[in-house]
Amino acid sequence: MRHKLLAASALASALLTVPAYAETVTFWQFSTNPNDIAAWNAIIDAFEASHEGIDVVMEIVPWSEQQQRLVTALTTGGLPDVSMLGNNVVAQFQAIGALAPLDDAFAAYDEANGTDVASDIWPGDRGYYHLDNHWWASPIAVETRALYYRKDLFEAAGLDPNSPPDSWDELRSVAKTLTASAPDGTYGMALSTSLDYFTVHNFMSAYLGYGARMLNEDGSCGFDSPEFRAALDVYTGIALDGSTHPDAASMNGDAFQRGFLDGRYGMILMHPSLYRDLATEKPEWLDAVDIAKVPAGPANRSGFLGGWPLVMWDASDAKDAAGQFIMFATHGDAFKDLAVAGGFIPGSISLAQGAPWTEFPYPVFVEQLQDARAYQYPSEAIPQMGQLEVDTIQKAVQAVALGQKSIDQATADLCTDINTVLAR
Repeated sequence: MRHKLLAASALASALLTVPAYAETVTFWQFSTNPNDIAAWNAIIDAFEASHEGIDVVMEIVPWSEQQQRLVTALTTGGLPDVSMLGNNVVAQFQAIGALAPLDDAFAAYDEANGTDVASDIWPGDRGYYHLDNHWWASPIAVETRALYYRKDLFEAAGLDPNSPPDSWDELRSVAKTLTASAPDGTYGMALSTSLDYFTVHNFMSAYLGYGARMLNEDGSCGFDSPEFRAALDVYTGIALDGSTHPDAASMNGDAFQRGFLDGRYGMILMHPSLYRDLATEKPEWLDAVDIAKVPAGPANRSGFLGGWPLVMWDASDAKDAAGQFIMFATHGDAFKDLAVAGGFIPGSISLAQGAPWTEFPYPVFVEQLQDARAYQYPSEAIPQMGQLEVDTIQKAVQAVALGQKSIDQATADLCTDINTVLAR
């Protein structure tokens, strides 16, 4: 009898200390890179070790498939608890009630760790993730652009190699000077005017720098303004001057990046990973490469702001556990390891201001991120952002650069297109 009582007592004790069942958090992760997958597995292992009773099941859903998978799951069921998401589509899913707010997860993490995670998010990310006075995403990565330039080509053209162009007007002038002095087939500026992301990623720095805005206060197209026309003029002027590749209206960002690596451009606006590629290929002019902030406009200096966060889906039956995983995966040492392995700048300001992002080429990008903004700045993101980013602005740039439309006509048609999308 005594042995039976002891066994019963031991069983009762075990039931008090071990959860009756493990709570499962399903996580859709969009990168197929083996290093990224290994880093995410490390985060999951660390999370499960410190959060007894929560299991995280990761499914790889490639970026190329994620939008369709999510839309299908919204209709037929099967949404994950947590997923990555592009920053430009958070508003799309938030507007239809598909996402759960993260305010409670932010507050619980702050209380447990003595932090203020909202103040540690890059200013521009508020425009993507803080909607209707709630937080709907916790950033993983941020991305911006800076101006790479060849100091040797500057010297050959009689330009000061230590004075890169600081404004869009100066950029246009320098690009023309570099092109005039460079060998045939080499151009001053790698600047896309095609129907490609690379175009809007670069041009947004111009139109925001000139003080133009995508949306008026009433939510209609705001581009029908002198500021936007001036930005469109200086940007397309680089192509019309012959200072970029003559096929710029049909080339994508990868082609321009490859061209810079091959020595065919004196300048390019690009992300930090270009320098990694330069260091790998080691062109003979590598030591002549320097990096500066994006050119400023008359109103301000605005950088492109890309990135992706983690979100919680409202259909989740494990919201508390999902919130804990999101906060663990986007803060702290495990998150730093993920960012280092992925080669991206973290969505945490305090983390990005420490090593290894204090080493070249990162400091100028980290500094630029303080002035990196969403396309629709200063407005909040809207559900149609993904479509507007892909399907409208580039058309106006391409039409002017090809001489098919005047600046006035391209601007008027652009606002007609945007207002049509907004009315749907």
